[in-house]
Amino acid sequence: MEDQIVLAVATALATKGAEALGSLFDLVRGRFGAGTRESVALDAAMAHPQERRRHAALASALADVMARDPDFAAALDDEWRRLAGAGVVAVQGQVVNHFSGTAGKVVQARDVQGDIIF
Repeated sequence: MEDQIVLAVATALATKGAEALGSLFDLVRGRFGAGTRESVALDAAMAHPQERRRHAALASALADVMARDPDFAAALDDEWRRLAGAGVVAVQGQVVNHFSGTAGKVVQARDVQGDIIF
């Protein structure tokens, strides 16, 4: 799995969490266990999804475990591809927008050039 994809997995886990990525989260949490360096990185990234350095730390933890456990690496790659194929996560230039709830105005976009005026 490429470094960019590992970072994308880490970012998705940090920002979307278990609710949106249940199967991917369960796979990672199950492999990381509890009280490990890796589980601390996962918890920290999910607790502070706006902090990119925590995404990077989680990506590093994922990469380390994947290097030691090829079966986990293959399972993670398969699950990421399954989610990407289902439109749950975006990969390499794709955009997936989801909105639920109520709002007066909502903009969902990928590349905006210029102003957005309501």
